[in-house]
Amino acid sequence: MFLSACVMSMSAHAAELPNPYPREYVLEELVKSWDFESPADGSADRGWRALNDCTLEVTDGRLRIRASGGDPYLLAPVVADGSDFAVRLRVRAETDGKGQLFWSTRRHPGSSESRQVRFDLKHDGQWHEYLVPLTLSPEDGGLTALRFDPGTAPGEIEIDRISVHRGRHHPLEILGLVRDGGQTSVRILNHDERPVEARVDGKPFRLEPSQSTDVPLPQRPPAALESREVVVEAAGLPALTRRFWQYDPAVPTETHRRDLGDLRLELARDGQVLRLYRHGVVVAAIAPLAHVGTEPIELGVVDPSSWPIELRGEGIRIRLAGSEPGELQIDIDSEREIEGPVVRVFGQLEQGLMAGVEYLGRGEQSSSRLDIETEEHLRVEPPPMHLTMPLMALVTEGSAVAMLWQDSELQPTFAVPDFIDHGPGHRLGLKGKRVSASLRIGEGWSDGGRLEDAIEWAVRRRGLPPLPPLPRPFDEQQALSLAAYRGAILDETHGGWFHAVVPGLRTMPARGAPFADCASAIFRLTGEVPELERLQYGGAHISNPTSYFVSGRAAEWLRIVDRQAADLRGAQQPDGSYRYGGEFRRGHFEDTASGVCGRPAFLLLEHAHLTGNADSQAAGLLALKYAERFRTPRGAQTWEVPLHTPDILASAHLVWAHVRAFELTGEREHLEHARRWAVAGLPFVYQWSNRPVMNYATTAVYGATQWQAPNWIGLPVQWCGTVYAYALLLLAEHEPSFDWRGVAEGILICAEQMQYPDGPSVGCLPDAFSLPTQTRIPADIHPGVLVDLRLKLSGHQDGLAMATDGKHRVVSPFPVTLREGRALLRGPAGIDFQIVVDGRRVIDVRSTGEDEISLEP
Repeated sequence: MFLSACVMSMSAHAAELPNPYPREYVLEELVKSWDFESPADGSADRGWRALNDCTLEVTDGRLRIRASGGDPYLLAPVVADGSDFAVRLRVRAETDGKGQLFWSTRRHPGSSESRQVRFDLKHDGQWHEYLVPLTLSPEDGGLTALRFDPGTAPGEIEIDRISVHRGRHHPLEILGLVRDGGQTSVRILNHDERPVEARVDGKPFRLEPSQSTDVPLPQRPPAALESREVVVEAAGLPALTRRFWQYDPAVPTETHRRDLGDLRLELARDGQVLRLYRHGVVVAAIAPLAHVGTEPIELGVVDPSSWPIELRGEGIRIRLAGSEPGELQIDIDSEREIEGPVVRVFGQLEQGLMAGVEYLGRGEQSSSRLDIETEEHLRVEPPPMHLTMPLMALVTEGSAVAMLWQDSELQPTFAVPDFIDHGPGHRLGLKGKRVSASLRIGEGWSDGGRLEDAIEWAVRRRGLPPLPPLPRPFDEQQALSLAAYRGAILDETHGGWFHAVVPGLRTMPARGAPFADCASAIFRLTGEVPELERLQYGGAHISNPTSYFVSGRAAEWLRIVDRQAADLRGAQQPDGSYRYGGEFRRGHFEDTASGVCGRPAFLLLEHAHLTGNADSQAAGLLALKYAERFRTPRGAQTWEVPLHTPDILASAHLVWAHVRAFELTGEREHLEHARRWAVAGLPFVYQWSNRPVMNYATTAVYGATQWQAPNWIGLPVQWCGTVYAYALLLLAEHEPSFDWRGVAEGILICAEQMQYPDGPSVGCLPDAFSLPTQTRIPADIHPGVLVDLRLKLSGHQDGLAMATDGKHRVVSPFPVTLREGRALLRGPAGIDFQIVVDGRRVIDVRSTGEDEISLEP
């Protein structure tokens, strides 16, 4: 007879936790294979042909691909009837980007996005095996050719073998475990349209068609930690096996105890479980300290009475130490690849972070599809190069647990909540042979603990990386930027400049415009005002209106910014918020976010800063009051990225807005908020490097354009970082407790390293930059923000200067101070320019080098 089981419909588990284990594939008949061993006729490539951006060579039994551009691909004929196939590859790659397989059929002989599949291609120079299923339409008439795209960047790829098999997905899938009190069940999904009779750990069950079934597992005596295996067998199918750790925080253990401030450690005598208590409550556990493939490692404590504690096992040594209150140091030295420590954090999630990859708010789960809907949403084991710094941290209502490690190339694991073992709490781990990690256990959310505390602790503990070397001296740097405005960015046909170009393909906008920000950059670089019949407001990622003031158009600028501020005030909700209802709202828990409110707040307060407009100041302060409810920087790029997606621009705009609020009101609370958002932005900044251009590169968002591609995780977009850098420079003028200026300069130098030194886009900043291959990715953007930052860091005037004495407010393109009702101006002798007084009056000035202007009407 079949044992009773709880059956759940397909829709019931659709919104449950992600499954980090890919559905297994059943390989059947071999259709074709290539091993690249050279035959007598020398035709080892067996018909593979290079078609684009690459060359092929067979050496030492391997097919070597040298990719010369961003779209390499090669093709081989494969003739086979049927619709379900799988391709196996053994590949070693050092390029960048996803692997991609296209297939041609009798009915559709060419390549098409509708007949392709992407897969994660590791670019670490190591050999990896890949199994890529292909599902053809039954009407296609069978397979005729296979095309392989080995990444999206120049570099070298080697293939040891390729084989094509008939096959199909296994009809059964282990989704995970379900725990209800003391009962553990395994959840199995039957994808087939027919019932399947299976045996789970030797006991028979009936698995209903297209439904998931919770099959109870045999109960065992309670244990603090044990490794269990689930085996699912069905006639004519390979067995499915899943191993997992079962941790029970309620089971007592005999322990060695140690206190580190208000943190108590209790280590089980078998060395497998280390519990961490705050105020008498278990807030986290390390369980196990280390394991190999979910197999426990027998450990023994060398001397229970000593501190630090040392544990030893076969081929492994673990040392537990700590001198700072609330901190624990864990060092593991193993002969084999292990995972350890496995840290389990308990309690309701309030904030979470895997720096560069995941940025979570209250009750959120990692590896969700809210920011990425493709299979790349699974970020339980991201490539180490995707992490901006080696930090994972969680804040619950009862504790804040941060793990920082030394070797940034270790493999982290991150499951919030724990969808690996499906145990209580959240799971963090590290994989490698030599692990040196620091754990910090601090106050939880209910006691004022915040994620920013953990971020700052980690940055200070590691120290900021040294500034990258300047790629060129100041004068050469400015000349390089000027070359962009005289080269690729210049529209010689229609006049004006493009914001960005993709050489040979398109320009943005479609024709040049007389952008005021471009004219301002050229003026700052040359001292000459470009001759333009009109100016078009904007054009750069940071506004620089200098050109209005040196071309006799200051009144026009005033009308534009007054109108812009009025529109922003009109769009504000009564509670101070701003709302978003566009297509990228889908999936987010509300119709607003820190990025949605941060940009209007900074624009309004910048307007108040320059003009003294009381309405803008009040509206901006109200927006900031509303924004105090936000925990996560997100939602600042909803022109292409989901509202939910973490975003460095949200941090940048809120830093900027709060600095201006402090300058307008004198209330230091705004500096505290500015500092909080500045710290919140640090996990977007690379603080380690294994490439020449990497330190201080900035990840823009933790997600993908339109939930699909490109996936921006691990792909720096430096223009976003430069906006954050400019905001940090404003903060640095008032907040000396952290090296904000150093972070800003590091971001700028990294951007200058990314600039094109020559070629058709000379002087431009690429939209993105591949770290693994050190290649620039268009579109290529004009360098206005780089000009502004370099001038500001070098002590030169970059944009507008503002001075106020409480009675008058003066805006000038050159340095200005106020004294006894007069403006003291320092500009280049002989130049004509304008100033704006009190946001209303425009005064013309012909500079003598140092001028005094009466401010009275």
